[in-house]
Amino acid sequence: MAASFSHAAQHLSQLLISHFLLIWMLLLVLVPVCGLLASSLWQPILSRTSPVGESTGKLESPRPLTLADGIAAAGFAIFLILYIVVIFYKEDFAYYDNDQLTDFSLRGRNFPPPIWPDAGRFFPLGFQEFNVLALITKSLAGFHTLAVIQLVILLLAIMAVLDGFKPFHRVLILMLAMLAPSFMIPFTELIYPERNVLFWLAIMVWCLYSHSKTKASIYFIGCLIATHFALYYKETVVVFVVACAVTRILLESHAGRAAGHSWRELARENSLSLGMLAVSGIYGVLFLATMLPHGNPSYLGAHRQALGSVLLAYAQTDWLPLVLFAVFIIRVQRFIFSDGELDPLWESLAVGALGYFAVVLALRLVSAYYMAPVDLIAVLYTARSSLAWLSKPTRLRVSIVAAVFTCILFQNLAYSSFRMIERKNVIAVKKQFADFLRSYQWETNTLELFFPYASQYHLMGLSAYLRYRGFPLVGQSAPSGGAGPRLLIEGPQDFLHNRCVDYRDYACTHADRPGEGALIVVLPDDTVSMRDVENISKASALLLSIKACEVCTRDGSWFRKLHAISAEFSESQLPQHWLQLHVFKKT
Repeated sequence: MAASFSHAAQHLSQLLISHFLLIWMLLLVLVPVCGLLASSLWQPILSRTSPVGESTGKLESPRPLTLADGIAAAGFAIFLILYIVVIFYKEDFAYYDNDQLTDFSLRGRNFPPPIWPDAGRFFPLGFQEFNVLALITKSLAGFHTLAVIQLVILLLAIMAVLDGFKPFHRVLILMLAMLAPSFMIPFTELIYPERNVLFWLAIMVWCLYSHSKTKASIYFIGCLIATHFALYYKETVVVFVVACAVTRILLESHAGRAAGHSWRELARENSLSLGMLAVSGIYGVLFLATMLPHGNPSYLGAHRQALGSVLLAYAQTDWLPLVLFAVFIIRVQRFIFSDGELDPLWESLAVGALGYFAVVLALRLVSAYYMAPVDLIAVLYTARSSLAWLSKPTRLRVSIVAAVFTCILFQNLAYSSFRMIERKNVIAVKKQFADFLRSYQWETNTLELFFPYASQYHLMGLSAYLRYRGFPLVGQSAPSGGAGPRLLIEGPQDFLHNRCVDYRDYACTHADRPGEGALIVVLPDDTVSMRDVENISKASALLLSIKACEVCTRDGSWFRKLHAISAEFSESQLPQHWLQLHVFKKT
């Protein structure tokens, strides 16, 4: 009996994996239809009237624009333009994990939905937008344009939510959010699903906020659609949605019972939160049916760290979750002991974000972009709380808010700058290496590239980039089907079945030492000292030497102390050879 059940569960899991996108698209039709039926049909689909407006029959008149508003708008426009310029500046598909783009969408192959039961990963909408975008364009600019469009829509949604703030304050809040490393990384590095999570989370918050003011069905449906999208980009989003919806139900029910509402009225008032729980329940069923039949996930085992290390890493690089927690505790204490009020919308969003934060800590996972949803809600929630706190401004209150804002702004700016400079220079150096190979005069049909210090993962990534640039590789079929000069990737590492990594088909060959005439390459992300590089030069001729960002790479530079945000060296000191490239010819 148990064996039959296990076999049936395995079969169901494989069926869901193979047809998941079809199932998800059917649900995408079902969710808004059910949302329309569940919402108040006698209310208009579109409404611009707030509850106050409905009772008075008058619409709120907009505040007249001033010169200060125009200056703030112009300043933010300049900041946004510079932000977008940074996104496109020195870009290429030469960074980590870009093989997921160059090997699939850019080659006309659909990236399969990322459902990896053995690894314990379930984010089936990951990379799917690039499968669609590749039908229109396969250019680097086209792919990043998608991220820019999402960024602009997200900012408009947040700006609408901040309607109680002066334009100058909105600009400061948006800048604080955009400079957070967890925000900047997803919008500059295409591969992270947090970009889509942030996008749909902003739509969700905007719909929740607008629905709380107007009760229009369009926002009810929009919130459910945004939830349906966001859930399938990151597994932990379900914690955010459930915690947010349950908290809002509890707060709305508390206020409703105090006002004498019946259970039927409370159910109708909480219909949107119940709908979010229903959408989350569908996700939970699909997740469990797909993942439970398989064994223990390998992803957590490979990436989990000690809890102390996790806490220290986030305390160094991301203060926003701590600020969110502190402000939330203060508001709850005021509600309990001083007759303060809790906002069902914003308090529920804060609980959702804190629940998300707690799950990441419990899983003991660390990465610079994991806290993206938490940080966005932290900025919005703290800003809202500060606005209420400063309704009676004193010098002390203004000083505290200004000091906290300034500290977080400069911390975000410092760590985001490090991550961006590291990324742009790694890309630039590898691009220069490919340009060097393009102009190099090959003496034989096979050019040996010997990498004495590169990891297997880095060799796979470099191989993917070189193939994207049009270089034929040993172990890969030539584009024309004929023979021609090829690159042979070698290193002293042990390569299983002569492959760089087991999940890509790039050939890497074991060699104890480079052959005569081989090129010896020391990459900018190799863990190696300059003394080791000098030893290589004793028996080789230097052909190419690149030192990117000399100020950043200088020993003792304060900039190097920000490495906790580094993509590769967050847990170790930066190597002496960081952001440098050396190519030697064995003589």
